Amino acid sequence: MLKDCDEIVRVFLERMSLLQVKHGPLLLQFPYAFKLEHIDLLRDFLSGLPKTLQLVVEVRNKKLLTEELYSLLQENRTALALVEQPFMPTTEVMTSNFAYVRLEGDRRKVNGTLGKVEIDRTEDIKKWAEKIKKWADLSSDVFVYFSKFYSGHPPTDAKQLASLL
Repeated sequence: MLKDCDEIVRVFLERMSLLQVKHGPLLLQFPYAFKLEHIDLLRDFLSGLPKTLQLVVEVRNKKLLTEELYSLLQENRTALALVEQPFMPTTEVMTSNFAYVRLEGDRRKVNGTLGKVEIDRTEDIKKWAEKIKKWADLSSDVFVYFSKFYSGHPPTDAKQLASLL
């Protein structure tokens, strides 16, 4: 976890740079095993990355959702992924000048491969649309990712959100 990875990261960033203007935020996902005791590794890692990148950190251990993490991300202009999923609390802490929303859903309730909406998420999407409007009013870019496990059909979710915005 973030150790001895300089060469891998260098090659990855080099290849990602080929996307030029199509290059969006880079998501760094950390498993449940990434705990508060690892935060110094994250601090060192982030400080070594180019400041021109839009970075997002997603944690899967709710004990990491602390002022220490929020401050670290703010210092490095890195967004905290705002996640809706059953195992993590939904937070709205903004740590960067853009928002990155991941609407994951519940793998136990949605198949996600049927090609149709399996769970009506209209009310949830309306709530997210209101939050996104507020962030966008603050001149923030907002990126939203829909998992196939959110409603079962991400294209429908994205169209519904777009129509509300």
